[in-house]
Amino acid sequence: MKMRKVLAALAAAAVATTAMATVASAADYNAYIAFQTTQYSFRNGWSDAGYGAATPYHAGSYIVWGAGDYPEETYPQYEDNFDYDINGYTLPATYVDTVVSGDGTYTVEAKDLDWSVTGDSAFNLIQVSTDLPADGSVTITNAKIIVDGAETASIDNPACEGTEYLTINLCNIWNTEVAAYTGAFPTKSLAVEFTVSGLGAAEAPAAGDVAASTDSTKGSPDTGIEDVAVIGGLAVLAGAAIAFTRKRK
Repeated sequence: MKMRKVLAALAAAAVATTAMATVASAADYNAYIAFQTTQYSFRNGWSDAGYGAATPYHAGSYIVWGAGDYPEETYPQYEDNFDYDINGYTLPATYVDTVVSGDGTYTVEAKDLDWSVTGDSAFNLIQVSTDLPADGSVTITNAKIIVDGAETASIDNPACEGTEYLTINLCNIWNTEVAAYTGAFPTKSLAVEFTVSGLGAAEAPAAGDVAASTDSTKGSPDTGIEDVAVIGGLAVLAGAAIAFTRKRK
């Protein structure tokens, strides 16, 4: 009788082990709105050495060069950095960046910019700067430019560029594949909505079957992105499972 109980327990454990599921969660990536006006007011992409995410100028400000010669003392109410480590005035801005965690629709936004101080009225560039891989595995569709809360342009299949990281182009006067933006110029906010596919999404584990966990640790943008599958744990108990996590270095 004891032997039968042992064999029954082993059989139950074997069934539980056979039923184990593997759950992979999508890695986390980042997306930021970027722009440049015809008067050379701008927020550059995150990887830009002079004004990108590793500098003090990317998170809460935008840079103003102005038209013509360097406009020293042109905007006395704002910080003048022409004599310091960068060329340009630093004007305050609020940005809504986003984390891209799988297939879906996302929005990035710039607001609280004093567009009127520079006389800006048109764009050279409207982009979404990302650390998504530019290896052809990710597709961007259904991009929209939203000005002051209203849609002003729609691009079904926006042109994307980049050798390592993906940049989504909605306006780029230097790229012949991208149409010029002729919509309204913002007085309050500039946003871009876009849809991502190709990343996949985390599978939902069956109740009681799989314990899944995700550890998304973001390092410096300069280190790039690397997904590593690691074993989360193994327990030979009723309802136990192997949980795989995908971790960003």
